[in-house]
Amino acid sequence: MTTSVTMVCFAASGTPYCLPLESILSVRSADDLVSLPDPAADVAGLIPGEPALTVISPLGADGGHIIVIEAAGKTFGLLVQEVTGLQRVDAADIRPAPQGQARPLVSGTLGADGQLVFVADPIALGGRL
Repeated sequence: MTTSVTMVCFAASGTPYCLPLESILSVRSADDLVSLPDPAADVAGLIPGEPALTVISPLGADGGHIIVIEAAGKTFGLLVQEVTGLQRVDAADIRPAPQGQARPLVSGTLGADGQLVFVADPIALGGRL
């Protein structure tokens, strides 16, 4: 029996990525993103609220959307160019993480329509805080 996984697909810096739907709380606009004075590396800013939501951008995206993620006991935003949709994939089709990553933000790869798609690791992304 094949296990399928639902992925949220998005683009960051023109590169296609996906994240497991189970780690996603919501998708929102980045219109109210506020810059943080002297931010840590990869921190794009904050979304006001109680508490404020820290937004990271380790994938190099300047974008108009924020994917709100909950992973490893942390809630944070990921700045992306655009969210392109949902896709169900067979877990067996996810290939191992590519070698050579300085920061292991990608946990695997998929082939979709002849294109390489990176599977982002929500726990590793949260580790960028």
